[in-house]
Parts: sequence; structure tokens; C-alpha cells
Amino acid sequence: MPKISGSSVAEHRAAQHKAVLAAGLRLIVEQGGQLPSISEVAREVGLARSSVYLYVSSGEDLLVQLLLAEIPAGLEKISAEIPDGATQSERIATYAGATFDLFVDGDHGPLTVAASQNSSAFADQRVQEAHAELVDARQRLLGVDELSCELIDAAIGKAANYCAQHPEQRDQIRAKLQRLSIAMAED
Repeated sequence: MPKISGSSVAEHRAAQHKAVLAAGLRLIVEQGGQLPSISEVAREVGLARSSVYLYVSSGEDLLVQLLLAEIPAGLEKISAEIPDGATQSERIATYAGATFDLFVDGDHGPLTVAASQNSSAFADQRVQEAHAELVDARQRLLGVDELSCELIDAAIGKAANYCAQHPEQRDQIRAKLQRLSIAMAED
């Protein structure tokens, strides 16, 4: 009988599940947004491939689970950066800068690339619901309409892509993005 690493089977499985997701995300980041195979995830986490299937049923399921974890976590990180009592312009600038940082420094950019290459993950009902909640929360957080939010997010994506090509201009790119985002939200 295999040893378990938690005080109960449930804790062991939760830890293994978390390790599988972390390994999958690490590989997506290392591979620039390419979705790893289940075999690659198994090697990365040190489990048999059949054991990985206990936690994810496919590469697409891995991606869906990662998106479901990242969507609320990303919004929470960004929201935490916005100071209480911030003006609308300050909220927009902080949102643009913090989201840009998530794309450039974090897992968000490669995860978005993986999702864009596996569009069926976005078709998952749970991902659709989580994204709809994100859109509503983003509009409330910024106090702007949906069009302004979409334009700001498009600018963030472009800025992050440009930064990948010109990392030495990061501070300039971020500052221009923040000014542009404020301007796009004005009536």
C-alpha cells in the first residue's frame, strides 16, 4: 500500500491535486504558454501518469482547473493593490499597472496564451461563469462601462506583448499604459 503524505487520505489527495496543478502551471510558464501533456505533468510532479489522471482528466481539464483558480486569485491580487479611497483615475491606473505586472511577471500571461490556443477551455461553463463574475467585478472596481474595461484590457495585453520584446522599456511601457487607460475611461 502506498504511503500518504497527509494525516488522512483526503489531505494527501488534496496535496497531490495541488502539486499536479502547480506542476502544470510551472510547465505552462516555462513553455511560454504551451499546454503540457499529462506525461510531462506526471514527470514534473513525480507521479505515475495514471495517478495524475486521478486529479485531471486531460490537458484541457488541467487548463480549466488552472483558469478557475487564477481568475479569482488574479482579481484578488489586483483589488488588494488599490488603496481605499482611491479616485477613479487612481483605481484605473493601479488596475492597469497591476494587471500588466501579472502578465509580465506572473503566470497570467502564459496561462492566457495557453487558453487562447485551447479555445474549448473558454467554452467550459464554469470558466464562462467565472469570467462573467470577473467582468462584473472589474466594472464595479473601476467604475467604468464594459467598453472602457475591454479597451483597457486590450491595451494591457498589447503592452505586455510589447514588453516581452522590449523588456528594457518596462517602466516606460507601464507608465504609458496607465496614462492611456485613464484616458480611455474618460467620457
